[in-house]
Amino acid sequence: MLSKELFKTGLKEIEIAFDNFTMTPEKAKVWYKYCNYLSDQDFKVKIKNCIRGCRRNPTLADIIDWKGYFIDGKLDDDLKSRQQEEEWQAQKEEEKIPPRSRKTTIEVYKILSNINPKYREELKQLEKGNK
Repeated sequence: MLSKELFKTGLKEIEIAFDNFTMTPEKAKVWYKYCNYLSDQDFKVKIKNCIRGCRRNPTLADIIDWKGYFIDGKLDDDLKSRQQEEEWQAQKEEEKIPPRSRKTTIEVYKILSNINPKYREELKQLEKGNK
């Protein structure tokens, strides 16, 4: 369970890091109500990485949903951030090999059909434009 002292320290850090962020006592009660299940370590990671990664004033959902990514400069395997996952997916998409052209596919099948006769029928279909 999240200690109230650490919770207050985390909120203070957010207030300092984000110019237009204000935490009222009423808001703090609500935030604590929904964050108190976190361990102290998880909360520290979420606050630290939210400060590093949020590009606007964080909401309660930003803190809770933040998966964290680095603890003391090392990747934390248990708390991978959604942001890192999204960046990794985007990078993966960029690295995809573009689809082969029809001409390249036919050339590959010509080579394959010389090695294995089972590709000859598929080559015929490709050359006819049926595939």
